[in-house]
Amino acid sequence: MSYYPILIAPYCTGKTVLYNFSPNNWEPTYKGKQYVNLTYIKDGSWRSFVLDELNYQAFKTIYHKDVISLIPDGGMPLLSLSRTKLPKKSKQLPSVDFSRTVTPEYRATLALKSNYTEASYQGELNPFPSKASLLTFTPFLQFGDDVENYLLILNLEKTPDNREVEVEIYDAHSKELKKTQNVNNNQINVILLDGLGFDEQSLPVIICREMAFIPLFFSSYKQGEMLSLEHTHPPASLVVHGNRFGSQRYLKDYWLSQLSKL
Repeated sequence: MSYYPILIAPYCTGKTVLYNFSPNNWEPTYKGKQYVNLTYIKDGSWRSFVLDELNYQAFKTIYHKDVISLIPDGGMPLLSLSRTKLPKKSKQLPSVDFSRTVTPEYRATLALKSNYTEASYQGELNPFPSKASLLTFTPFLQFGDDVENYLLILNLEKTPDNREVEVEIYDAHSKELKKTQNVNNNQINVILLDGLGFDEQSLPVIICREMAFIPLFFSSYKQGEMLSLEHTHPPASLVVHGNRFGSQRYLKDYWLSQLSKL
């Protein structure tokens, strides 16, 4: 059920590139025209409509400016490719009938573009369960004059309900709480990471006890002259053998118990 958001960040506009062809040549996939859909939340429901059609082996770039007038203020625009049209209105995030592969998965290019340059990564956004949590470490902070660091955290859930939870940022070595910030589900939330006392030897830990996210680490030099966009992987992806998700649960339980606001 992959969706592809259009990102936002300071000094940048977002753009997403969709591809209607397989990322490998060994898995059988659908080789036909697909609909380009825009999905967003309005008045407590998911809304979807067709932006375009994309022929097989074609690609399409969609900018934030192309859709901003089509969605409510502050909404997260979600793109998808499907063989059939999505329902115009629904109480659950529509299931997308799209081409699937396993290794690697179908992805889009998610990019941030300033007046000078751009940065991107290959990604997708699948709905998280409503009862989940986030644990991530970041070695990606950059330091120097005119450098700004931000955390972009993306959440998508099946229901269009609005929930607000708290994100906590700690120093892994001292276990000191550096910052808390309220964030929302079904949104791209932007958190400033500067001014918290981190340096080149620090390892920040970001946790959320009540919601899961995809964490992106965005750095900008001189208000967009140079950009960096990185993301971390879930702890299970760092385990090669054995019970990967059991290991992830152990790591989460350990760090969530070690880090406390009290």
